[in-house]
Amino acid sequence: MLGTRKLIDGIVKTTVMVMIGFCTVGMGGVGEEKLTKIPEPDDNFSATLIDQRDVSSRITLFSLEGQTFLSGKRGGAIVSIPFENIKEINFYARGRDIFAMVTMKKEPQVELEMEKDRVFYGQLSYGLLSIKVEYVKKITIHSLAEQER
Repeated sequence: MLGTRKLIDGIVKTTVMVMIGFCTVGMGGVGEEKLTKIPEPDDNFSATLIDQRDVSSRITLFSLEGQTFLSGKRGGAIVSIPFENIKEINFYARGRDIFAMVTMKKEPQVELEMEKDRVFYGQLSYGLLSIKVEYVKKITIHSLAEQER
């Protein structure tokens, strides 16, 4: 009886230790990756980006994964709009999809279906910024920023 009790205690202790080990290893991935570099676009656009929590950020070197145009689906086609033609972009969800209502400088509005995992990048006055499309609420593109590099 005493031997069985020790065996059960040993199994319980081992199981608890293994579970703690898994939990500790699992927590190692918690948190955000460090952002130490952003893709450098050909043109230096400045923009104001507002996220879904209404946090506003003024950025330069603004790009969508290093590109200075917005790409998305319009019906069955892929459409790319250069930043210099865009005044403002408002993002919204429809079901599980993310859409962008693009207000052009000289043309009517255009709606694009976006890939929510694509990433916008920019340089803040105090650091760097990256944000997935799905977390963006609004972007106002101001102009080509002065080259300070």
